[in-house]
Amino acid sequence: MNIGDLCWDMVTETMWIISDIWWCTVAEDYKYDLTSVTFGATIVTNDQVAICMRADFLKRTNSVLDKYDE
Repeated sequence: MNIGDLCWDMVTETMWIISDIWWCTVAEDYKYDLTSVTFGATIVTNDQVAICMRADFLKRTNSVLDKYDE
């Protein structure tokens, strides 16, 4: 995943963009700053949440694109 990638939150049904990726020495893992495309708030998530949200966005995007190929 990279800065600028889009993610989808299936709970709030909102689009997020990865605005920063950084190493957290306390938790010893990567943290992702996600900024809402709709209302501009920024949240911090861990690797698992960011990967899940990114995968959900890609799944939804591919599903829509597959419909246009038919």
